This record gives sequence, structure tokens and C-alpha cells, in this order.
Amino acid sequence: MKRVIMIKSDKIFEIVIIVAAVILFFVVFLQKPATIVAGAVIDSDSSMDTYSDTQWYVNNPGFYMGYALGVGEKLNSVKGIDMNVTKAWDHIKKTGVFNREVVVAVIDTGVDYSHPDLSGHIWFNKGEVEGDHIDNDNNGYIDDYYGWDFYHDDASVCHYEKGTKIALTNDSDNHGTHIAGIIAAVADNKIGIAGVASNINIKIMILKINGGKDDEGKMSDAIEAIKYAEMMGADICNLSWGTTEYSDELYETMKESDMLFVAVAGNGGDDNDITPLYPGNFELDNLISVTSINAEGEMPFFSNYGAKTVDIAAPGNDIYSTIVGGGYGTMSGSSVAVPQVTAIAALMYAYGNHIYASNVRDIIFQNLKLLPSLEGMMIYPGIPDAYLCVNAAEDLMQDNIAPTLSFKTIYYKNVMTIPVQAEDSGGSQIRMVKWIFGNKKVEDFKHGTEGTLVEAEKVDLSVAGTYTFYTSDYAGNETAVAYEVVADEEAPKLKVSYTISDDYKTRTVTIKASDSQSGIKRVEYMAGVKKTKEFLPADAGTKISIKGGKATFTAKKDGAYTVFISDYRGNMTVKTITVKTVKATKFRFSQPIKLMTVGEEYYLKAVITPKDSTDKIIYSSQNEQIAEVSSTGTVTAIANGTVCITAKTSSGKITICIITVNSDA
Repeated sequence: MKRVIMIKSDKIFEIVIIVAAVILFFVVFLQKPATIVAGAVIDSDSSMDTYSDTQWYVNNPGFYMGYALGVGEKLNSVKGIDMNVTKAWDHIKKTGVFNREVVVAVIDTGVDYSHPDLSGHIWFNKGEVEGDHIDNDNNGYIDDYYGWDFYHDDASVCHYEKGTKIALTNDSDNHGTHIAGIIAAVADNKIGIAGVASNINIKIMILKINGGKDDEGKMSDAIEAIKYAEMMGADICNLSWGTTEYSDELYETMKESDMLFVAVAGNGGDDNDITPLYPGNFELDNLISVTSINAEGEMPFFSNYGAKTVDIAAPGNDIYSTIVGGGYGTMSGSSVAVPQVTAIAALMYAYGNHIYASNVRDIIFQNLKLLPSLEGMMIYPGIPDAYLCVNAAEDLMQDNIAPTLSFKTIYYKNVMTIPVQAEDSGGSQIRMVKWIFGNKKVEDFKHGTEGTLVEAEKVDLSVAGTYTFYTSDYAGNETAVAYEVVADEEAPKLKVSYTISDDYKTRTVTIKASDSQSGIKRVEYMAGVKKTKEFLPADAGTKISIKGGKATFTAKKDGAYTVFISDYRGNMTVKTITVKTVKATKFRFSQPIKLMTVGEEYYLKAVITPKDSTDKIIYSSQNEQIAEVSSTGTVTAIANGTVCITAKTSSGKITICIITVNSDA
């Protein structure tokens, strides 16, 4: 039985921060009443939303508001420790070219899709009818209108206390809702906050994998959720969870995907170079591993690090965002740093179609706010600069060319091998090649989540018919081609001849066989005139070993012999030959005297009676210094003189030709 690997939402410090907020409220209320501002708004360039003053990661003027139980306190920070988001928003608005819809799969706990600050940016399945209990789009999931709950295996992507809109205590979906708000909370609606990617056409696909009071889940559900996101067209997967146990299946699933993955570094204060946390520790071109910093530009004590395994940092302390039921709350940790990077990647995806994850990842790494405090703690010691990233969108490589496929059929024994060659000239490279039996369309492969993977660039088949092959590249271009694998129905070719030995004691039957497809499987012979069915079952006749398409057997006496041959696909051929010893009765040369010059060649034409004589002819020269003769009767003149060339048959008949050789002069 395969062991279940548990994964856990990366939100250790959510509880700590909530408790701290409650304590802070009482301390502030009792000792510093002048600093408490309910619903206060700090002058900033962020957005026209109620709590934009909390979003130091969007715009950090040197302070921000911290809220506890609806009461705020002005907190000091380091000016400029933000991701330059407002300037990125201005650039997007000014250019007017970031128009493509971007779908982000939040693979986490559930998300409150009815939250007034999120509902406008929630993805829905256009092929599904909500609540009709029918799998309208035939994707294997019933009523997956907003996504799917893999934890409960149903469409209930958010869970409330009975009769309320408060998160169910034993199955809290606050974590996923909080992440969704950081990415996509609606901007300038005069409530709550503005998501970092709120100024584009952003949609959140809700894929719940964690649940219960501990927000745990199974690796198998995470893998299935990623495949769902792939099938339904998500661009980015936000992975704010992790496990210390390696999963090869998770690695392969992510490697084969054309989505960008943004994953946590973790909250244990650990060195990920020594203690890996997956999937963040996977070495993949389409993965970004993120740890957290605070508003001072420092890594909190709980932030994981790794000079070789953690890619970058992002704001992840005192992050105020949406929670279930229309409310807001504060969380800290790399789980809330991850959606910051996810959102900036989404801004870049909005620039155009057929861009690809590895390129987006590289541009993010090339456009960071570098922080000296992070040196030696990660591969790229900085946080994303949203403005520089969107300003570099013109450098994004777009692959608009679908890959091509080519095939051929190789028949060998019982197997038909189809070498499959996939080529991508657009630059993003081949993502995968798959096949399905029958004449199919691109849609039937569900973006590569259906079909059998082609490994080692070939498929071995035992049944002829139509097979459809599919390939896609990392920019999302797809190709499907139907290919007819024709059965080997052509019988092998067979030639049979015989020779009689010089002493007439041995009759050798020679067989030449060929099969251009599956190859020769069996060769047998029987004495007499036989039909194909008489060689069945196998070994009914005398088996002959064949090498290089040739075989022989010895017939002890004259008579009819039938040779049988079959290939590996069951096609058969028989041929009968009559072995007959015919001795020569007359034998002569057509020209018994011949005049030649030195160096000349002459073929001795022997006339033998009867014409079907089986006699062999042996030639000899009386004097090879004057003329030589080959085994086939070709005479070569060597020097002046006269010589007798003798020919003798197997039955003892003799004839001669007198050759006179003159010099050239």
C-alpha cells in the first residue's frame, strides 16, 4: 500500500499574530488611547479602499496601520520596503495593454467566493451549470462551478458555521480566503483592501486540498488539484503549503505542467539547504520558492532560508487581507508572502498570450529590490519590484507556434513500434507527448491531463488502428494528429531452388525468404505437395533455421517438397518445388575453336542436352600460362600459344575448345 504523505497549510504564525493582535488591542486601549484610530486612512497612493493603509507591501511611506478587532494603530516601518505596486498599477493603466484574463489556482484551504471584496474576481467554470448535479462539461467533476474541494471530494469550496457566514471552526477556510485577497481583492470599491493583481482581469480558481481543524491534506489530492488546474486552463498555482517528505509524483506533475508554481519556503526558521521543504525545494524551471520579510526589510525569526534552495523573499509579516464571511484579518508567514509573488507574476501574464513560466520567472528574478539584509540567505536576495517587472513585459518571449509531430511504423516480430518525433520551433520547448487510441481532437486530451505518455520518443503497439498523438509546449500551444497504424497483412516473399551434388548423392534445396514488416518467424518444409493448413499447428513440418534471409535443407531423394514460411503477424506463404535429377546425354561447345589476343576474355558457351539437366560443369585449362578459365567458363588469354580448355559434366560427359592466343602485334 502506498503511504499517504500529509501536507499542511503554511500558516503557523496566523494564530500567533491573531493572539498578538488581541493583546495589542488591550495594551493600546489601556495605555495609548491617542494612537487608536478605528477605520483610519493614512494618506497614500495605494487605492480607495478602507484598509489600504495596512498594505505596506503595496506602498510603504515609513508607516502603516495595524488592526486588531477593528481598531487600528499606526506602526513604524522602513520607507520603501514595498514592491512598488502603485507605480506598476499606474504603468498598467497608462499602457492599456495588460488585458489578457489571468487565472490563478489557489490550491489551499477553501476560499469564500461570496466575499464582497473577492466575488468579482472569482473564476467560474463556463462549461458547468451551477447546482444541477450534472457533470455538464464531462471533466469528471460534478458542479465544479468555482473549482473543487478535493478534501471533501465535492464542490463545496467554502465551509461556514451552520446558519452563518463565519468560517467553520473545524474546517477553516480563512487561510485560502486570505491568500485570494492578497492576490485579487477588488480595488477602489471603498471596502477592504486591493489585491496586488487587482488592476488586471484576474480570476481565482478555488481548489481546496487542506481541511479539518489542523488544515492538513493528502499529497494525492494536491497532485489531483494541480492536474485539475492544468486541465481547466490555470496560468499560475499558488502553493502556500509544504511537506518534508519528497514525492516523485508531485515533482513529475509539476515538471510536466506549463503553469508557473509559487511555493512557500516555510516558517520553521530552518535552513532549507539542510532540511528540505517540498515542493519549494524542487529544482524546476517553472517554480519560485518564497520566504518572508517584514516592513523593516528583515527576515522574521520564523522565516526559512536557503542560500541554494530559496529563490527570493516577499512581504509576509502583518499582512491584512480577506477572511471568510466578508471580514478581514492579519496573518504572517511565507504562506502570505507567496501570493505577493503570484500576483506580480499574474500582472506579467496579463501582457499577452502564449508566454511561458520559465521566462516570467527569469524576469522576476532580474527585477528585484535587492536588500543587503538578505545576502547569503537565498539565491536572489531581494523582493520583487512590480513596476520593473511590468515595465519589462516587452521582454517577455511569446511562443505562438504550435509544435509539430511526425511518425512512422516499424514492424518487428509481434510489436509495431511508432517512433514519435515532436519539434517546437517557437522557443518554449516541448512539454509532453501523449497518445489515445482512436481519432481524437485536441480537446480530448484536456490540456495534457488525459492520454498515455510517450516515453523514450516511441510507442510499442500490438493492435493496428487509428491512434491520435498529442503534444504541447510550455507556452500552451497544442497539436493533435491522428495516425493510422496499418496492420501487417502482406505475406512473406519466398524463392526456392535446388542443386545436385557432383556425385548425385545429395540434393540441396535453397530458400530465400523476406518480409518487409514484422519479419520471418517460422520456416518449415514437408515432402510432397502440401497446403498451408497442413503446416498448422506449429512444428507440423520440419523446422529450418534461417539466417540473413537464407536457409537450406537436404533432400534424400527426388520428388516434390513444399516449403512453408510465416511472419510475426500470422501471414503465411507456401511454395512447392519438384527436385529431379536429370543427367546430360549430350554435351558440346558451340564454338570448339577460338582465336584470341593477349588480354582478351571469351565466354565458352556450353550446349547441354537435355536443357533441364542438373549436371554441373567443371572447367580446366591444359596450360594456364597461355590461358586461364574461370569456374563459370570465362577464358582469359595470357600469352601466345595454343591450349585445350576442357569441360566435364557431373555425369562424365567431356568436351574441349582449342584456344590459340596471338600477341597484340
